[in-house]
Amino acid sequence: MADAPETERQAVEPDAREVLTVSQLNDRIASIVEEMPALNGVRGIGEVTDLHQNSTALYFTLTDGDAELPCMIWANRYRDMDAELEDGTEVILEGDIDYWVEGGKIDLKPWEVIVVGDGDQAAAVERLRSELEERGWFDDEQKQQPPAFPERVGVVTSLRGDAQYDIQNAIHEQDPTADILVKDATVQGSEAPTSIANGIHHLDRSEDVDAIIVGRGGGSDSNLQAFNTERVAEAIFTANTPIITAIGHTDDQLIADQVADVATITPTAAGEYIVSSREEFLASEVEPLEQQLEAAYETFQQEHEHEQELVEAVDEAAAPEGVPPIYYKAAIAVLLLLLLVITGLWLGVI
Repeated sequence: MADAPETERQAVEPDAREVLTVSQLNDRIASIVEEMPALNGVRGIGEVTDLHQNSTALYFTLTDGDAELPCMIWANRYRDMDAELEDGTEVILEGDIDYWVEGGKIDLKPWEVIVVGDGDQAAAVERLRSELEERGWFDDEQKQQPPAFPERVGVVTSLRGDAQYDIQNAIHEQDPTADILVKDATVQGSEAPTSIANGIHHLDRSEDVDAIIVGRGGGSDSNLQAFNTERVAEAIFTANTPIITAIGHTDDQLIADQVADVATITPTAAGEYIVSSREEFLASEVEPLEQQLEAAYETFQQEHEHEQELVEAVDEAAAPEGVPPIYYKAAIAVLLLLLLVITGLWLGVI
């Protein structure tokens, strides 16, 4: 190629100044992926997570705990396979790496699935869940009730995520005066359990924090594994401050949720819960007292009116029968006036 004409080299080398549309870029990536022999007919082993299915295809993530690869099997192909997949199943997949041009996404499309058994990660989580349950860490007797009027709410989450804003907005929409203290934490990966636990310990040592929300936004099962570790569970269980978990955007059954004093399904729900406890207190304690006071006042007013009616009835009963007293008083006044006139005539003064 060193001796090739200049015009020929320009035809085979990319033009650095060329501006491509996203579609053109994705087409280029797809052509490279399709032409790479190393990406065709590959075999991989891992655990199935985040499995969901519709009438068209089966979607799931293959993970080894450190990395993930999206996978997709067409529904008609899956029906022909002798495999029943579910979250936690360890499998060996054989297929092609594919690039979805419209979505700009790489995935593995297996044509063969070999079920190995229950995955190591899923089995480890279940063993830890059983152990903590035997210790009584999930018992209702261990739960603390968050205060009805928290003045300061601690939040353990990543400052790079949206969870902190969801929590903050949910709280301040109901109570703008509530103070929020956020402790930055790594919420995904190998360092996440220690980072989350340290965040809880830090806020728990502050006497000004009335309740702590621990959470993050959505993610795959692998992304949320930090919340299935004993390190995080222990930090929640030993905290003196009530802990509310808000992990993901589904009703995931994470160990952290089971140990927590209150588990909510989203960061927004956690923020709403904190301020709703104030409203619940007003609804459960203050409003019934107000109703009782109104009822007592109505009873008092009715009794007072009844007493007034009795007094009037007694007065009427005690009054003499015949002409009303006012007529007697008027007659006496007329007689006195006549007497004065007669006396005046007799004395000659009139």
